[in-house]
Amino acid sequence: MARQAGTTELTGFFRQTRIVWGLRAAAALILGILVLVWPQSTVNVLAVILGIYFVILGIIRIVQGFIDKDLNGGGKAANFILGAVILAAGVIVIRNPFETAVFIVILIGVSWIFEGVATLIDTARGNGSGVTIVIGILIALAGVLVILFADGVTIAYAIFFGITLIAVGVLDLVLLITVGRVLAARK
Repeated sequence: MARQAGTTELTGFFRQTRIVWGLRAAAALILGILVLVWPQSTVNVLAVILGIYFVILGIIRIVQGFIDKDLNGGGKAANFILGAVILAAGVIVIRNPFETAVFIVILIGVSWIFEGVATLIDTARGNGSGVTIVIGILIALAGVLVILFADGVTIAYAIFFGITLIAVGVLDLVLLITVGRVLAARK
């Protein structure tokens, strides 16, 4: 009896959520295709959205500096300065969306170079082996390549994002169809 009740509850849950699954799958597929068709535009749109978020966050920080009664002089000054920096960053991102995305990719490349060098230093201190030397070199080399080809890597990230969205959409559709068939067969 308990198994029958569980199956009935699952069937009811599936019937209630299958439209949401279908919409989620359709949205992922549509967005994934759009990203693949217009990868640079996608990067620009996402960067502008991030810039708008920064502008709003900066304004909130500045206003908080004015109205928060619990802040002392240093806290107010910190909110004004932080708010102004975030606001300025937001404006820069909005005015230069693709360049900002490329800059972030360059920062990723720099961090990979530092990570590769740190791995090599760790290995030199006796905390690794020949494999960690190879890994350290490969990580640092990947960082250099990301910096050298930052524009292309930025577009590649967008393309990877689009492919991932399409895969998620297809998997959602497969899941939707499979679960629907299994539940229909149990009737």
